[in-house]
Amino acid sequence: MKEKVLIVDDTEFYQKAYKNKLLSAGYITSVANNGVEALKALTVDKPDLILLDLMMPIMDGFKVLQTVKANPNFQNIPVIVFSAKGASEEISKALQAGANDFLVKATTTPNKVVEKIKEVLQK
Repeated sequence: MKEKVLIVDDTEFYQKAYKNKLLSAGYITSVANNGVEALKALTVDKPDLILLDLMMPIMDGFKVLQTVKANPNFQNIPVIVFSAKGASEEISKALQAGANDFLVKATTTPNKVVEKIKEVLQK
């Protein structure tokens, strides 16, 4: 069975780029434009991993991460934060909130994202 990845990002460019990359790598993907859509998507079709942006309208990534990790139905879903922010305080905050890893958009290639997803799912 193919593994499912939920991409949570409000930027269409990143949605399309990573959806296409993950599809070509053999993953089933779905996309949420913001945190509220992400939480709805979790209840409809539980993913195996969440690729989560931090800066989004309506509900930011930190709130999504906090909500996911507080819910017994979803708390074991691995979350990779994938953000334009890369300051050490953001990274620490995300990891302390339960993220499995943190990737900075500007310095991470699509291939590296796929490698990291494979790595996290194998744990």
